[in-house]
Amino acid sequence: MGEWGFLSKLLDKVQSHSTVVGKVWLTVLFVFRIMVLGAGAEKVWSDEQSKMICNTKQPGCKNVCYDHAFPISHIRFWVIQIIFVSTPTLLYFGHVLHVLHKEKKITQILESEAEKKGIKPHKYIDDRGKLIIKGQLLGSYLTSLFVKILLEAAFITGQYYIYGFIMFPKIECSQLPCPHTVECYMSRPTEKTIFIIFMLVMSCLSLVLNVVEMFYLMCRRSKRRHGAHTRSYPHEVNGSKMYITGNAGSIWWPHTVYRIPNRTFFQLICSTEYKLKPSRIIMGDWGFLSALLDKVQSHSTVIGKIWMSVLFIFRILVLGAGAENVWGDERSNLICNTNTPGCENVCYDWKFPISHIRFWVMQIIFISTPTLVYLGHVVHIIHQENKLREELKRNPMAKSPKYTDENGKVVIKGNMLGSYLTQLFVKIILEVAFIVGQYYLFGFIMESKFHCHISPCTVVTECFMSRPTEKTIFIIFMLVVACISLALNVLEIFYLCCKRITGRNRKHREVYAHESRYPSSYPVELEPNGMKHNEINMALQNRWGQGKICLEPEL
Repeated sequence: MGEWGFLSKLLDKVQSHSTVVGKVWLTVLFVFRIMVLGAGAEKVWSDEQSKMICNTKQPGCKNVCYDHAFPISHIRFWVIQIIFVSTPTLLYFGHVLHVLHKEKKITQILESEAEKKGIKPHKYIDDRGKLIIKGQLLGSYLTSLFVKILLEAAFITGQYYIYGFIMFPKIECSQLPCPHTVECYMSRPTEKTIFIIFMLVMSCLSLVLNVVEMFYLMCRRSKRRHGAHTRSYPHEVNGSKMYITGNAGSIWWPHTVYRIPNRTFFQLICSTEYKLKPSRIIMGDWGFLSALLDKVQSHSTVIGKIWMSVLFIFRILVLGAGAENVWGDERSNLICNTNTPGCENVCYDWKFPISHIRFWVMQIIFISTPTLVYLGHVVHIIHQENKLREELKRNPMAKSPKYTDENGKVVIKGNMLGSYLTQLFVKIILEVAFIVGQYYLFGFIMESKFHCHISPCTVVTECFMSRPTEKTIFIIFMLVVACISLALNVLEIFYLCCKRITGRNRKHREVYAHESRYPSSYPVELEPNGMKHNEINMALQNRWGQGKICLEPEL
């Protein structure tokens, strides 16, 4: 399959001109469609025709049957689907570039006049060059979403009518030049079915995200229209009166509308602070996922950083540099002591419903997903905190930032702590589920020989694996690393809980020390006797004021 770098670079540039839902859609496209397609699914279909076995020796019959069952390969179908679904987004990006070019020309022509009149010549961008999705751009964006929805639905329907959503282990064919109805047995049907269902779910998820984004844009447009006429309050800026409307992020001068950049989620990842260099992203490889996970390092605990290092070095690197080559001949060098057509394919599929390599690829992607969701929350929090700092500069009585310090360092507490603990719990559950699943699917040892008696095998067949000892070494290694990652997640939860308890105790000690040093500044509850003495003193003071008490006796 060709390189995805060029398409990735173009789509990466669209992130800064999309909504938050659009950024989630692009992330699903990059991580769960393009990367899974290149890193896992492509190799499952590498022997789709060469290992298809038909119970005939008629020349040309096998080729005709394969072409009849699969007019286009699943891999090529998904490649075309991704390209077609990405095309409306690229057309919208072309419109964005055209609008930015026109805005630049208008700025050059009207800059001097605008400065004299105090108006803003831009229509679609603000002072920082942030694009505002409105007017024709909003229409272009909605059109691209509508076309993507139609394309996704069309490809899902087309996949159903061409193949269905299950890879059957056996197909029957009676096309010429086959002399009779021929039975052909597919290679790895169960593993292929897993990826077919996975890609179908991702297509449906992308379709739902597009529909949600359409409603999001319509609701935001409606809210902006109503919010512009609701609450507003004046501010003086450089001698000019300004109104900040109820629509968050809108600043209104007479005859002029400004927009404060609303940078959220993965758009901030592509900004200066979270810049991902597209030239370093290699789709089908682990570059994009590694670049995202690398951004979480600065917002994790010390144990979280160790977990990241284990993931990068001992799982992703070992998987790509070592284990993948060991399993390269897993199907081609499987030898069974039978000549029955299709028996070898059926035995392999029964023993390995999914390859170890693809299993570990899915494991890494799923386990990394909670961390990516936490990263999105972190970016959102940082954006909100930066807005609070800007508001604090204008209004000293405004709310101060809660989760970041002056240097932008995130403090894991409150909602952030809850988000961090949640993603740790989810990762623990996923790690345990994949370890248990690996045990029930394969076990933890690669046997050199296994027995199979599944149709069309006529007798109990013995099949011999290639490199069983070497594969066992990697299986145990990946199992140990998975257990280490699981232990690190559990340890990090205890670390965060203990840290929180220690912080609370320290705070209580500080409050107690302050009360002991400055007792008058805190209310003191008196004992009943103390209250009684206080009442007597008040009564004596009243009588003194009335002249009823004499300090000296009469002579």
